[in-house]
Amino acid sequence: MINKTGILHIKKRTFPEWLAYYIFIMPFFLSFLLDFLGLPGFIKYTIDAAWVLATLLILLRKKVAFNRDLIPFIVIPSAFFVYTVICYIFNFQSVLYYLWGFRNNFRFYFAFIIFCMFFNEDDIKNCLKFLDILFWINAIVTVFQFFVLGYNQDYLGGIFGVDRGCNAYTIVFFAIVISRSILLFMSKKEGFVLCFAKIAVALIISAMAELKFFFIVFFVIILLSTFLTSFSWRKFLALFFAAFLIMVASSILTYTFGEGSSITFSKLFEIATAENYSSDNDLGRLTAIPTLSRTILSDISDRLFGLGLGNCDYSNFDIFNTPFYQIYGDLHYVWFSAVFMFLETGYAGLTFFVLFFVLCFVISFVKKKNNSNPLYCQMSMIMSVLCMLIIFYNASLRTEVGYMVYFVLAMPLIQSKTDSSSSLI
Repeated sequence: MINKTGILHIKKRTFPEWLAYYIFIMPFFLSFLLDFLGLPGFIKYTIDAAWVLATLLILLRKKVAFNRDLIPFIVIPSAFFVYTVICYIFNFQSVLYYLWGFRNNFRFYFAFIIFCMFFNEDDIKNCLKFLDILFWINAIVTVFQFFVLGYNQDYLGGIFGVDRGCNAYTIVFFAIVISRSILLFMSKKEGFVLCFAKIAVALIISAMAELKFFFIVFFVIILLSTFLTSFSWRKFLALFFAAFLIMVASSILTYTFGEGSSITFSKLFEIATAENYSSDNDLGRLTAIPTLSRTILSDISDRLFGLGLGNCDYSNFDIFNTPFYQIYGDLHYVWFSAVFMFLETGYAGLTFFVLFFVLCFVISFVKKKNNSNPLYCQMSMIMSVLCMLIIFYNASLRTEVGYMVYFVLAMPLIQSKTDSSSSLI
C-alpha cells in the first residue's frame, strides 16, 4: 500500500489475509513464472493450496464474523454441490474424476467467500490500483510481442503469455479496468484523457490480437454504464468517443487481418450461430447445446442432469483424463464453459451456474440502492452480465482468470462486511 507521503508502506496483515492476496495476485504472474523463469508447473496449484488452507482456517474458527448478505452466496453453491453429489451417485465412474471436476468448478466459490471475509475496502482500492498499473505494463509487453517478436491473434497475450488462447485472460482483465475507468469518468472522478487513453489502448490491443469478442464486451460495458450512472453530458461525450475509437480499432483489425476480420453485427452474429467453431467436426458456440441434446445427450434425464461432474473433464495428468474426453475431445466442448457444464450437470446444473451471476447482479443492485459504494456495485453488475456472455464464448471462467472475476463480483459485499449486517456464528 502507498501512503500519503508516497512511501511504500506494508500493512501488517493476518495469515488468511495474505492468502487472499495470493489468490488474487498469483494468476497475473503465472506466465512470467512458468514460461519466462521456467519454474515447474506445480506453481499453478499453489493457488489451490491457498484457498483450501484459507477455507480450513475459516472452518476451524470457534466464531466466524460474516456478513448476513453472504448467506445466499453460500446456500446456492452448497445446493449445487449436493446436487452434483446426488447426480454422481447415479453416474459414478471415479472419485478422482469427481474431485477434479469439483476443483475446476467450485474453487471460485471458495475464493469469493475468502475475498468477502478477509478483504476490506482498502484492499479493494489496492487491488484496483494494482490492476491499473498492470494495464500499462501489459500494453508495453504486448506492443513488444507484436512488433518485435511477431506474435498476434491467439498468441498475443501480453503479461499472460504467448501460448494459444492466452488472451482469454486479456478480455477479462480489460473488462475490469475499462469498466472501472468508464464508471469513474461518468461520475466525474476520472479525467477524459486518462479514461479514453485506456479505452484506446484496450481496443487497439484487441485489434492486434483479433479479439473480436472484446468489442462486444466493450459495447456491453458502455451500455450498462450509461444505464447505471446518473444523467451527465459526460455520457454523450463517452458514447461519441467510444464509437470513434471502435471505428479506429475496427479499421486496424481489418487492415491487419483482412476483410474477414471486419466488425459488423451480421458478421458477429454469423460467427456466434455457426454450426462449427474451428473445424467441420466440432461444435459452435451457441449451437453446441442444441446439437449435443440431439446427439450425445438424447435421453431426457441426461439433458436434465448431465453425465456427472468431472466425467467429461481432462487434464495434463492422465489419471484425470476421462473416457468421454478421449472419445469426444475433438468436438472441442472444453472450449466453452456453458457447454462443459451442460454435459456434466445438465440443464439443472447450468441453471445453478448462471443463478450465481444473477444473484450477484440482484444483490449488487439492492446494495447500490441502499447507499453501498456505487462503483463496486456497478462493476459487479457489469461483470455479472459479462459472465453470462463469457460462459458461451470460451472456457476462461474455468481457468485462473476466474479469480479476477469473482473478486469483482465480491466487491459489494467486501466493502460492507463491517456494517450492522455482520454477525457471529
